[in-house]
Amino acid sequence: MEYINTENQVLLVGSFTHQLDAKRRLIFPSVWRNLAGSDQQLFAFPHPERPCLYLYLKDEMLRRMAQLRDVNSMDAGDQQAIRSITAGAELLHWDAQGRIRIGDHLLRAIDVQSQVVLVGALSRIEVWSSERFDLALPASSSVADELFFGGY
Repeated sequence: MEYINTENQVLLVGSFTHQLDAKRRLIFPSVWRNLAGSDQQLFAFPHPERPCLYLYLKDEMLRRMAQLRDVNSMDAGDQQAIRSITAGAELLHWDAQGRIRIGDHLLRAIDVQSQVVLVGALSRIEVWSSERFDLALPASSSVADELFFGGY
């Protein structure tokens, strides 16, 4: 199962590896496209500290934008934070075949050569270069063991 829908909250799980085509497009998985319905759009953001992108479906993005709107518009620090979040962002659309084209600046930021890994991370999708994902995924995690698998 690649998603769980619990009372209007979509939980994205699973991972998919895709080769970029000659036009540097990738297939966005159909199970995740179905969750977005007719919107056919994603919002892509480079992570400020990790070599990955965060993708959000429209409903999650609207929820996050509402939080950003609540920050103090007169505070210079808050405004700088908003700019740093939105400056590198990109709105993505998929075509009839489910292909998306992530901008070259974002692909460069995460060091993608030809293959990407899409990872469902509950409320978002992470995009990694296949090489960096292998390095970022530890063999085991004490936090995961304790929080999720603890007591079983």
